[in-house]
Amino acid sequence: MKTYLPIMLDVTEKNILILGAGKASAEKLRTLSSLNKKIRVISKSFREDFLDKPYLELIQKEYEYGDLKGFDVVYSGVNDKKVELEILKEAKERKILINFIDQVDSSDFISAASIIKDSFSIFISTYGRSPGGAKKIRQEIEAKLNLEHLNQEISKLAQERKKRKENASSI
Repeated sequence: MKTYLPIMLDVTEKNILILGAGKASAEKLRTLSSLNKKIRVISKSFREDFLDKPYLELIQKEYEYGDLKGFDVVYSGVNDKKVELEILKEAKERKILINFIDQVDSSDFISAASIIKDSFSIFISTYGRSPGGAKKIRQEIEAKLNLEHLNQEISKLAQERKKRKENASSI
């Protein structure tokens, strides 16, 4: 069994690529849409979920060696073992973090189900064993907690902490 370090990766200056635009890849859009950055998607065809999203750059074609050049993080939902081996080879050569959606064993990282607000984030993981289970836990949390109220409260606490730090540094 793999061992995972839960981290939040700063992708401000990172380029993200999605290979394949099927149902599994579409599941990643919920979290990726919150990044406020352009994400390239290469696929033979696109589900409706991918259309009319200004943060996506859609390129209609099949993967070919060299498509990963210039990217730092790649999600692959190609669902073709032979092509995925080529993608894995290129990712390793270029030292690119790669996630094979629904294929944990070849992935460098897994994506957690997430709740992202302005002042906090909650990430839920089943270690890649049950993405549907992580989604269910996220939905339960969303249904039971007043997340907007918590967001406001956390924002107030952060502002108070900032003021305390400013006051302490001016002494």
